[in-house]
Order: sequence, then C-alpha cells, then structure tokens
Amino acid sequence: MKIIKSLMILCLLTSITTTHLSAQFLADYPIKEIEPAKLIATYSLLYQEDSLPPHFTRQEDMILLLGNTMSLFVSKVGYSNELHLREIYSMEQFQQWVNTVPPLARISYRIYKKFPKDHLTFTHTVNTIPMKYEEPLDQFDWQLSADTATIAGYLAQKATTNYGGRQWVAWFTPEIPENDGPYKFYGLPGLIIKIYDTHHHYVFELLEITQPKEKGMIEYLEQDFTVTNKQKYFKAIDAHNASLVSWVKEKGGDDKVQQSAARVSGERNNPIELKRD
Repeated sequence: MKIIKSLMILCLLTSITTTHLSAQFLADYPIKEIEPAKLIATYSLLYQEDSLPPHFTRQEDMILLLGNTMSLFVSKVGYSNELHLREIYSMEQFQQWVNTVPPLARISYRIYKKFPKDHLTFTHTVNTIPMKYEEPLDQFDWQLSADTATIAGYLAQKATTNYGGRQWVAWFTPEIPENDGPYKFYGLPGLIIKIYDTHHHYVFELLEITQPKEKGMIEYLEQDFTVTNKQKYFKAIDAHNASLVSWVKEKGGDDKVQQSAARVSGERNNPIELKRD
C-alpha cells in the first residue's frame, strides 16, 4: 500500500457532474494496489439522462480493466485525469493543468467486480461524501439465444436479462473468455461486447481491447467511505439532485451557476437503474 498526494478536482464551475460542484483541494488518501490489469476493454457509452428530449444523448468512454481475479470499471477520462493529478504537487502545477482544459468525467463511479469474492463493490462520492455498497455478482438471470452477430470484429451471441427496472439485450463473445462486461453486468460465458436496454437509453459498445503498454495496476482508493446499501445510496443521489440549486447557492455559486444547476437537476430523470431494490 502507498499514500498518494493528489490534487483532486471535483468539478469546475463551468461543468456540473452528477454529484459535485466547484471544489479544489489537496488530499492524502491510501491507494491499495490489488493486481496488474492484463487486458483493457474500452467501451463507448451513449446514454439519455433526460427522458424528455428523445434524441438528446450524451457520450462517455468507459474502460474495464481486467485482472486475473477481479476487474475495475471506470470512466476513461476520469481514470486518466486521476493518474495525471498524482504527478501534481503544487497549486502552480495544478493551475497549469487546469489551463489545458482537460475533459472532465461526467461519470465518476467505480465498480469493482469479484472484490470481495462473489460480490461487486460500487463506490461514488455524493455531495462530497464518499459512499460504498456491495451487491452479489449472481444477480443476473441470463436467457441465452441462438442469435449471433459480428460486433467489433468478434463473433457474438445474444442474451437477455432484466435488471434495475429495464430489459437488457447483451451480446457476448466466447472468443474472449472473460465472464465480465460493462457496468455491473457479469456472468455470461464470454466478454459482453455490447449491451443496451430495449429503449436504447443506455448503450454500451466495445471500441477496442488492448494490453497495457506499461504495468497498469488495478487500484482501490481507500477513502473514508460511508458504507451503505444500494437503496440508501440512490436515496442520497435523489436528495442531492433535488437540493442541487440550494447546495450550489450555499457553496457560493452565482446566478448563472444556479441556473445551470437547476437545468441539470431537471434533466436527471432517467437513471440507468429505475428500480433500486
């Protein structure tokens, strides 16, 4: 285990993420190295956070770091920014980094599978409070189909399941013998290379699979987590979204930022998990 001193950015005033607003601070926290990643699967996520305008979608690249015994699913740009920030040790260096206008991750959760064994661990900071909960990995009742297709250059087979109040269609490839996939999805006899709900509000699709150029470690950020369950976590998310404008005002946000917060709060009506039990 090692201690990394990082300049963490929760968000800039010009960009509101799911749970954070303008805050810059120095933070010491333990980083636990678990194991090297042997493969990195990069996915494109197209998602419709607001169910009202039917054609407005957002896009973010996500990565699945696959190790021998576990995996980590995280935003690609968020992961990259975290690594860059570890090399910053002064406010001057931080300001130089900010001036390059790095892209900011809109998705900031982390999902660890088989950590602990037979479970997934979900971590996310809500209103500056790091939260963590676990779920069993065997929660998916997959129905296999004989349908096949070629996706991202791989021969894939179709499977379906219900999860979080949505019906999901998955395509997995036995050519990559990893029973893993994007988000929380797990348990098929091959890597899930495409999965979407039947309304196409959330679509994960494989872009590429690479091997780390250097020794890339799967790490666990050992923050002072509030340990909870999924139901209480989503209640905290809902409460934060409902109070976002007042929270921004309390933190010193001007009228423009408050208006932006009100818009964002109204747009968050279509989460990936509609059902939380």
